[in-house]
Amino acid sequence: MFEIIIILMLAALLAAILIQWRRARSGETAGGRPGDPRFSNRVPGTLTLTGVSDQPVEGDKNHQVFCTMSGTIIGPDTAPTDVYGRFVVPMSMSWPSIGDQIPVTYKPGKAESSWELAGPIGPDPQAGPNLRKD
Repeated sequence: MFEIIIILMLAALLAAILIQWRRARSGETAGGRPGDPRFSNRVPGTLTLTGVSDQPVEGDKNHQVFCTMSGTIIGPDTAPTDVYGRFVVPMSMSWPSIGDQIPVTYKPGKAESSWELAGPIGPDPQAGPNLRKD
């Protein structure tokens, strides 16, 4: 009986590895393919930063730090909405500052709970990564 359980677990592990390998080869991201209908019904907006955490002096072993931002999302189909988010970013990223305007996307009518960054953050778009969640 124990051998059957081990064989089933190994088969499931092999199937998971093969699925991930096929996704990587086809260019599909974890969130789905571009144009996936689950992600296409989002509305563009703008996040104006009203608060940003201080930039830490040093990061973790991967040279990453937390960046906490708060601000107001303005866009079509929604009143100005106050939001808050915490992101893991590389130390080399250009740190955002109060007043920066960052492109975001959100589900219509649900800006407060479904917003995501849709472009680079910080004053110099070339210096920071694109933190879009595809």
